Amino acid sequence: MTMFASILSAPAFRPLRLSLPLGQWIRVSRERRSLAGLNEHQLRDIGIDTATASEESSRPFWDVPEGR
Repeated sequence: MTMFASILSAPAFRPLRLSLPLGQWIRVSRERRSLAGLNEHQLRDIGIDTATASEESSRPFWDVPEGR
């Protein structure tokens, strides 16, 4: 375990570790709601079909794509 990892595992830093993914989950949730609100013309403008948009917007907030 690295020194940084051992510091973050201390009880005082546990809320910090939870807040890091929380912000990401909120952003992903907002993006998916926005995607769900786009019409077919808007989706075509960004190169996404309605089936892909529907599939992506129905994913749960904690299902974050790799690299986000």
